[in-house]
Amino acid sequence: MLISMTILAIVGLAFTKILRYQTTYFSHETTLRTARTIARTATNLMLSDLRAVQDSGSVDSVAVDGRLVRVYVPYRYGLVCGTNSSTTTVSLLPSDSSSANMSVYKGFAFRNATGRYTFVFPNNPTAADIPATSTSPATCTGSGSGQAQISSVSVAGRTGDIIDLKSNGPSNAIPLAPVFLFQRVSYSFKTSTVYPGALGLFRNVEGGTDEELIAPFDTAARFRFYKSGDDTSRVTPPAVAEIRGLELVLVAKAPRASSSNASSNTVKMATSVFFKNVRAF
Repeated sequence: MLISMTILAIVGLAFTKILRYQTTYFSHETTLRTARTIARTATNLMLSDLRAVQDSGSVDSVAVDGRLVRVYVPYRYGLVCGTNSSTTTVSLLPSDSSSANMSVYKGFAFRNATGRYTFVFPNNPTAADIPATSTSPATCTGSGSGQAQISSVSVAGRTGDIIDLKSNGPSNAIPLAPVFLFQRVSYSFKTSTVYPGALGLFRNVEGGTDEELIAPFDTAARFRFYKSGDDTSRVTPPAVAEIRGLELVLVAKAPRASSSNASSNTVKMATSVFFKNVRAF
């Protein structure tokens, strides 16, 4: 009986160690998986905005510490019909109403003869500067002299719009040139409101409020920058007009510590995003 009890104790001790090791390993892997999910989610949330940015002139500002980038993000597209003094009439493609309503208009941009987009910024747009239904739709649909002869497009029950865009003076927009309406969007890493002591990724549409998209991140999370011709990203931001892409350095933290580590596990994911709205060369 003593021999049996001794053998049973040895087997039980070994089984307990195995169970404890497996539990610790599972807790460790779970926290790492959670951190990876946070980093991947952050990437997915930013890509839709950043890939639509033009490769020249669409970066408004960046922070020296790499924790903030502000860009001009298109949210509606169309063609220029014509201009008259400070009014530019455009024909826009159909758009989801919720997307348009959630956007905050900051100006428009048209593609010029060199292939670059010329940005037109009304000074602090007021109600009078907000895009409105055109008072002269024939500028787009008419077939007379100086009229663009553009047919409105309907998709899935939605019809495109003909609108007037205001500027502080003549925009010099080229008839039939591509045009987009844009909003100014900031992404930043700053102190999380949900996880004290960690960073959160925030998105702000200028004119709206800060929205914490996801957290927590380590203090090493940041943006790095690409100039034209760069093979590797830069820590020090170049002039905003020279930025052609960003590297998202996402050092995500697990929301809680694992049983094998007193502090939260971190996972580093780095993703390069180059602006896809490329001008003609």
